[in-house]
Formats: sequence, structure tokens, C-alpha cells
Amino acid sequence: MNVWQAFGWALRSIAFDKGALLPAVVGVIVYCFFYPLPYLPQTVNAVPVMVADYDASMMSRKIERDLGATQAVHVVGVTQTIEEAIPYLQRGEIGGIVAVPNNYYRDLLRGTPTGITVMGNGGYIVVDGAVLETTAQVVAEAAAPALAAKLVRANVPPAAVMRIAHAGPAFVKQPLFNTVQGYESYVVPASMGLIVHQLLIIGICVAVGGWVEGGRWAIATGGRLSLGSFMGAAAGFWVFVFAALMFWIGFVFWYHDLPRAANLSAAIVFAALYAVAVTGLGIALGCWMGERERALQIIAGTSIPLLFLSGFAFPVESISEPLVWLSHLLPTTPGIQGFLKLNQMGATWREAWPQVINLLLLGFLYTGVAWWAASRRAAGPRVTASERT
Repeated sequence: MNVWQAFGWALRSIAFDKGALLPAVVGVIVYCFFYPLPYLPQTVNAVPVMVADYDASMMSRKIERDLGATQAVHVVGVTQTIEEAIPYLQRGEIGGIVAVPNNYYRDLLRGTPTGITVMGNGGYIVVDGAVLETTAQVVAEAAAPALAAKLVRANVPPAAVMRIAHAGPAFVKQPLFNTVQGYESYVVPASMGLIVHQLLIIGICVAVGGWVEGGRWAIATGGRLSLGSFMGAAAGFWVFVFAALMFWIGFVFWYHDLPRAANLSAAIVFAALYAVAVTGLGIALGCWMGERERALQIIAGTSIPLLFLSGFAFPVESISEPLVWLSHLLPTTPGIQGFLKLNQMGATWREAWPQVINLLLLGFLYTGVAWWAASRRAAGPRVTASERT
């Protein structure tokens, strides 16, 4: 076969094979609606909390009312001790406990050091953060009049008290990219590279595994795979990978109104490089497995490790050095970081250069390995599972 014939054969191998078509095309489309569902609420709202009010003062009651009036927290009950509220937290009926200590209002007026305790379930970091941040804001606003009165009693000039009361916050948090600070805007753009990587590698492995199981490669005349035929077949698989990336970048991010198109032209070129690395790795793995059914069994189980090694969901600094070096051999590591920089953050080529270089090297590496593995498989005899055992 020449280049164009091999190209068409690779396209048909996925388009007319249900086993390869489901992950490579149907899965990519279904995932765009299914995967973001848990993250659609974006932010934490109405977290049920209980207030353990040891003080029973006008200040503690104001804090309870103000907490219940916020969007993030919903006060479902008030107890006199923390021990009464802990069973509700352990059963998951509430997301946190706000404890107002005894004599809190008196100590606040006297200037005696005091504070409010916020308790939560350490397994829900975002929920704990929402309760803690909301409580801090409410307490600061509720305590402001008492603090101002203390300044007046300390003979601080009224003009200074007014300036302090109307002064702007010392710190303003303004996200640049995830402006709504939501789950979906954080998780989905980063996971896009991994989703396409896993689904398309499964599809390519199924197609190549079918060729190996058949014992005769149509693109290899007389058992000899020419470079032109290999490049044509690889280009056919590359089209599916690149199309899946463009579908997510061009449609999915728009459909879900996610941060996007910050440096669109660079993201498209980067997607083409990423597709080369994924295609080469998919062909190499397909030749190594040699069986259609093994692709899903092996590839699906690697999703979580790949996600953590990418540095998106887990700090790279907390990963051991050998694993960090290993992560650079995975297309998902530079892929996820590069897409976030270019498509979400609007980075320049210079700023994304480490990821670009990493992908270029992986593209050459896996394409070379795929060519070597495909040439051996095309020339070798058919080996069945029973013969291996």
C-alpha cells in the first residue's frame, strides 16, 4: 500500500470497527456531557453547619444569624456544646461546626485574646475551606463595631476610627483564569488531555490489536511494512486524536462556558504535537499487547496514576524524584500542563517551551518505537493467546 491507501485503511479500521469506534469517537462525545456533571454546581453552596454557642450573648446570636444569611453556609441548628454536634458531623449530616467560646463577647470588648473554632471533616477540603472562609468574614464584620468602640474608649481620634472603619480590605483575592473559582472550571480543562489520551489510545490499540490477531496486515505487502505505509496509517490514527482534541477545545469548553481560547492558535498547534505523541504511543502499545481485549483492561487502570503524575491534582514537589522523571515520559504530563498554559492562561510559546520540547521528544521517541514494533509485528507469524500459554 502507498501512503494514501494506508491512511484510508487506518481510518476505516476505526470507523467500521465497533470496538475501536466506541472509545475513539462515541466515548469522546459522551464524555463531554457525562464527565462534567459532578462539577456543574461549580461552587459550594448552603453547606449545613451547627453552631456550638458557649457564650449565649448578643454577639454570638448575631454571628449565628449572619452565618445563616450567607450563600455558602446554612445553619441547621444551635447547640450548647461541641459534643452535641459531633455525632451529626460524623454521620455526614452537617459539613462543619462553628464553636463560639464562653465569654467571647466580653473578651472581645476587653481586648482579651479570643477566637472562634471551626471544625470540619478533613476528607472534604473544599467544603471545609468554604465554611472556614465564610465564618472568618462573618466574624470580622460582626466584631467590627465592638473593636471600634474599644478604639473610642482608648481615646483614638474619631477621624482615625472612621478611616479604619471605612478602610478597604488589606487583601483582595481576584482569580485571573478560574474567575468563578468553581470545580468545573478547574477540573474539566485539566482533565481534557487525559480523557482524550486514554480513549484514543484504547481505540488505536483495539484497531492495531485486530491487525495483529488477524495475522496479516493489509498495509504490509508480503509481510513487509514500508515507511510510507506506516506513516500513512499513523496519519489516519492521528486524525482521530486531533479531531477529539479540537472537539473539546472548540465545542466542549464553549458549551460548558469554561476558560478557553486564551492563545487559541498556539493551543491548536500544541494539540497537533500532542496527537503525534499519543498516536505513536497507541500504535506501540497495540503492537505490544497484540490482543484487542487487553487495551481496555490495561489502559483504563492507568488513568488515576497519570492524573496524579501530571502535577495537576497533586503537587509535583510532593512526588519522589524518580516518579517525576518518569512522568516526563508520559504524553499526559506535558500535555495537561501545556493545554492549561496556552488554552486557559494565554501563555506565550516561550512560557510553554518546556512542555513543547517535551512533547516533541516524546513524539519522535514513540513514533520510532511504533515503527519498530509495527515492522516486527507485520513481518512475524500470528501468535495466539493459547500459543503464548
